[in-house]
Amino acid sequence: MRDDESERDEAEDEEEEEVLEESGDPSGAASFAVGVAVGALLGATVALMFAPASGQVTRRRVRRKLEDARDLAQEEWENLSRKARRELRKRTESVS
Repeated sequence: MRDDESERDEAEDEEEEEVLEESGDPSGAASFAVGVAVGALLGATVALMFAPASGQVTRRRVRRKLEDARDLAQEEWENLSRKARRELRKRTESVS
């Protein structure tokens, strides 16, 4: 009986791997988007550092940009989590 269970588990694992291979790498696009966002944030921060403004104004701008980036990252994380849950639910239902 134990052998039957392990064979079923292996078959399910292989089936999941096949589905993942067919669907491509969905995290690749998300990783790219995060990289672009981080790069834009760093570029904006560096630009602000070299801008001819007072230290107080520059710090305020940097703080505001960091808060915007934090909000964007949180929003993207929630979207990614929602997509992952939806995909997991869909794949669980298709296996059942």
